[in-house]
Amino acid sequence: MRSRWSRFVTPDPSSSWLVRLAPFFVLVFIGLLIFAGVGATWEYTNSSKFCGTTCHTMPPSYASYQTSVHAKINCVECHIGRGLIATQFTRKAGDLSHVIRFIGADYEVPIHSKGLRPASQVCERCHNPEKFSDDAQRTVKHYDAEQNNDLLETYMTFNIGGGVHTEGLGIGSHWHIENKVEYIATDDPHMQQDIPWVKVTYADGSGSDEFVDVTTDLPADFAAQNADQIKTVDCAACHNRVAHPYPNPSEALDDAMARGLVSPEIPYYKQNALAVMDRSYPSKEEARKAIEGLQPYYQEQWPDYYQDNEDKIVQSVQNTADIYDRIFFPDMAVDWNTYPDNLGHQNWAGCFRCHDGKHLNQESESIPLKCSLCHDVPIRSRPDGTTPLTTVKPTFSPPSHADSNWVSRHRFEFDGTCEGCHDVPDLSEVNDLGAFQFDNTTFCANSACHTSELKYTGLDAPEIIELTNVLDPSLPTYPEADLTWDALVGPILEARCVACHGAEALDGGLSLASYDEAMAGGVRGAVILPGNATESLLVTIQEEGHLNQLPASVLAWVAQWIDAGAPE
Repeated sequence: MRSRWSRFVTPDPSSSWLVRLAPFFVLVFIGLLIFAGVGATWEYTNSSKFCGTTCHTMPPSYASYQTSVHAKINCVECHIGRGLIATQFTRKAGDLSHVIRFIGADYEVPIHSKGLRPASQVCERCHNPEKFSDDAQRTVKHYDAEQNNDLLETYMTFNIGGGVHTEGLGIGSHWHIENKVEYIATDDPHMQQDIPWVKVTYADGSGSDEFVDVTTDLPADFAAQNADQIKTVDCAACHNRVAHPYPNPSEALDDAMARGLVSPEIPYYKQNALAVMDRSYPSKEEARKAIEGLQPYYQEQWPDYYQDNEDKIVQSVQNTADIYDRIFFPDMAVDWNTYPDNLGHQNWAGCFRCHDGKHLNQESESIPLKCSLCHDVPIRSRPDGTTPLTTVKPTFSPPSHADSNWVSRHRFEFDGTCEGCHDVPDLSEVNDLGAFQFDNTTFCANSACHTSELKYTGLDAPEIIELTNVLDPSLPTYPEADLTWDALVGPILEARCVACHGAEALDGGLSLASYDEAMAGGVRGAVILPGNATESLLVTIQEEGHLNQLPASVLAWVAQWIDAGAPE
């Protein structure tokens, strides 16, 4: 056998040319097989299926990836990045430690990505940051769980913008790409939700600004101490979950109902589904079993409806279980509360990490907290099903709105001049508690603004209230002015309260336009009890947190005036 192999590898010189070339043909063939095998293996290990199901334990990320807008982009595009094969091989070899940890079950849960390539090497391969993007209109559908799946639609126009500043296009939410924005996060580096320091370098050459969270008491050399922690805003700073979304159950059900996967016609379905979904379960099997229990529930509690709509209920329940299966992974400690989503500001701080109203520069100007920076004022459908008019063009904005602290100041500054641009509610129609309804019939009755809890902003920080809740310098002060209605209290209430509590606009049936009307009170009775400020509604409602809260020192003057007998 050995002699035959020797004759094949080193044939006799007198042999035919085919015999002499045969070893080279075999060598080339073996090389091609090796090349094809290595190439196929390389391509397979670059596939998302390999990353999600073979290489290591990534069920949460793989499941969310499959339903994302980047589902056609391989995982390695972001996690390894493009480059020469040698470069990619080196990067991938560095991840062998993950495989070793997986084999030994030595990995943290939940898993956080630690090796994403910079956005300039990943996102910008397909998305050109210098491109100007037109405004985009969107309708957000929400089904009210408490009101039997009633549909509430919110209409918004998003100012995407971007582009190059020298062409006059450095506007909109993509302003951050044209202008250099640096920040330091002080919490878990995988979360980056606490950002007390921001530096902006303007593209127009006007210089830079440093903004500091005034509630944190940072040392003067904070940036120098943490120079190695400074990061620059790029695509992923906001679009951090674009490839791996984990919607909360309410949002997931809204989307499924809007697309017909779950029927909004099933009585109180969203309320019942949320009651089951918003719990912790020891396993995915237990969770699915609990959700599938909705079917016998409707069979028992709504027998007539179930008999006529069995297929609709069965399909909705199964789709609900499938939705939950994509956002709940108890073995990996992952659900919709695990990973922050920085695009927006509803479920996570998102934009409000910096645009929270309490990041101030040395001139006490804040990083602007204005809806119109990224989108227009949200408009909601009215109770009768109609939609208030909205515009797709930028509208006039008075100088007061240009103040970077305007949203905070607006809570304390509004008067009759606002009606020049905005329609106001009919305050003569009040509810049983004496307050008008935010029914979306007018600009000021917009429930998308005035009933939304901006829980991630810092508008209630004492430093911000002290900065923005101030009286006009022309108004009287105490003790310079006498402690009477005519000299002190009346002018202050005229400036701060009569816009809503006036002779024609009677919020709560209460007019503060004159002494006699104020003493008469409103639908809840007298608001001023001479000699007893402690029990006077004019004071107690303010202390509880009125929509238009007087400065603490001014409220103290009003209380002293009442205790003094409320003289006219």
